[in-house]
Amino acid sequence: MLAKLLGLSETSIRFFFPHMRETKRNESGSNVQTENTDRMPPVNHPRIAIVADAHFHDLYADYGFPGIVQDDRRLTFRLLADTARSTRVFNESYFAFHHALDDIAKRGIRHVVLLGDYSDDGQVETVNSVKRMLGSYETRFGMRFYATTGNHDIFGADGRHRSKRFLNEDGGYSILSSDPHVRDRGAHKVIASDRMYCQGYPDGLEAMAAFGFYPRPGDLHWETPFGTDGDPAKRLYEVHSPDGKTTRSLMDASYLIEPFPGVWLLMIDANVFAPADGVVPGEEGDFTDSTSAGWNAMLVHKRFVLDWMTDVSRRATLEGKCLLAFSHYPVLDPLDATVEDEVALLGRTGMAERIPQADVAEALIAAGIDIHFSGHLHVNDTAQYRSGDRFLTNVAVPSLVAFPGAYKVLTIGEQSLDIETVGIEAMPLDDDLRQGYRREAVPSRLEAGGLLDVDDYGGFLYEHIGHLVGRRYLKREWPKDIALMIRSLDLADVAALALIQEPVTAADAMAALAAARNDMNMQQRLSDAGLDSAGLTGTSAMAFLADWYRLRMGSELAFDWISEQKIASYLAVGKLFADRDGDEPGAVQAQFTLIFRMFSKYLSGLPSRNFSIDRITGVIEPALAKS
Repeated sequence: MLAKLLGLSETSIRFFFPHMRETKRNESGSNVQTENTDRMPPVNHPRIAIVADAHFHDLYADYGFPGIVQDDRRLTFRLLADTARSTRVFNESYFAFHHALDDIAKRGIRHVVLLGDYSDDGQVETVNSVKRMLGSYETRFGMRFYATTGNHDIFGADGRHRSKRFLNEDGGYSILSSDPHVRDRGAHKVIASDRMYCQGYPDGLEAMAAFGFYPRPGDLHWETPFGTDGDPAKRLYEVHSPDGKTTRSLMDASYLIEPFPGVWLLMIDANVFAPADGVVPGEEGDFTDSTSAGWNAMLVHKRFVLDWMTDVSRRATLEGKCLLAFSHYPVLDPLDATVEDEVALLGRTGMAERIPQADVAEALIAAGIDIHFSGHLHVNDTAQYRSGDRFLTNVAVPSLVAFPGAYKVLTIGEQSLDIETVGIEAMPLDDDLRQGYRREAVPSRLEAGGLLDVDDYGGFLYEHIGHLVGRRYLKREWPKDIALMIRSLDLADVAALALIQEPVTAADAMAALAAARNDMNMQQRLSDAGLDSAGLTGTSAMAFLADWYRLRMGSELAFDWISEQKIASYLAVGKLFADRDGDEPGAVQAQFTLIFRMFSKYLSGLPSRNFSIDRITGVIEPALAKS
């Protein structure tokens, strides 16, 4: 059915989507996993594992808070209520990071890139825990880590306060905060702890010094935009407030390293903190947050980094080095060119604000960069931009703590870069987490949906993103009238809405649908369109939107969780909207047209699971094409 809707043969469907299969679910609702086979390492270069957005929270660290005791272990336990509203999970990060690194070690991979947000929120104790953990893997397995900064790891020149809720023995919570003035009427206690503080440059890098930010004995080559001296005082640049009245000096943590002969890793610090207009330096709010800035702001405030990248690229070509660029932030739109539709549908969402503009791609191509790996958006995706005979490819690496949960392995060949995406969905959920969540859920009457009914991590992330549709996305981002409709309709109603000839507003849509439900001709029209009305009735619009987000975030990896039959149904309904007259301003049908058009674009993106990139032509092919 899907092949027919996309106008492709079944062979072509399997070519482009080799991992798509009818999803099998066990009784708990989790996916039945298939064994993942490893590939042989290359003969010329070691493989590199790339991990993004681990957001590590150390469950067993000492934050100066008694926490809870389970099985003779003391836990500093984040609330499930906070996880249920967040785009990432918290407590699971402890096990997910260890699981990924254990898997990397088993594969014999010794070089690991960390694409920023390696810590939960940059807390001093958390970053120290990251240091201890990475140091352990260095000692036990001979690993080397090359990190870049994310917006959650470090802030401005002097840092900023962090406050979090943690579970008490009785199921209530206490607040841990680096700010002694924080108050919370619902908390049992508010505990001030300087271990919760997020440091600024350069103090926030001290714990991570051994992981690329500073030179180490034995490095084949190491440099920064300022030379070969790692001294923070020698790595300063000036940044100005928008009104030009305030100028601050900040450290840039970018560096170039040669981990083994012939390969250069260009690790870009794309955090951009600009002084805020009218705020005295040192006072709260003196720097703007870097979360939405990314590479758009790099072109304004860090042009010197681009000049350095241009010189590095020139030298790499002359010396025959394979140059690979990494930063926390994407340099291309990883959402399959849907940003205009998103703005038209939802306005300037947080995701839309973070999409890089086209001049970023032009600037990187001009600098000689053709491959870049990013994190930040927790998206698994591949994007490419071409300008004449030049190209730029951005490989977006998914987070370890959000659906679909995976890391990537890079194999460098003479003519191609081979990229494998390794999921960690089979990781079992730790019993400490189950006990803690039940301790919280009973007294608080927390509605956790299916989060407490799964046994493996993949199932937890699958349920988590579905939970976010109602708890976060519809509340915060979607127009209220559309959100209300989505909560009330099933897919048969949505299809009928597409077949109502007259454009209707959201206010009139429910009445129009009530009439359509009693129209026998409407049922025949659905049948004529190849749609099973009974089957559509069994799928809520909320369930569709959950799959919409899963595909948005997971691309090819979502095919393991959304059956081919469901995707075919969604596309068939979308075609009904696409066949309408597109000029329907103010009509609810026009809004649903955008929803389904975005879904179709998410489905039709470049290969994002296992694929190769031709280093000369930029051609991207799924791994199956080489078999």
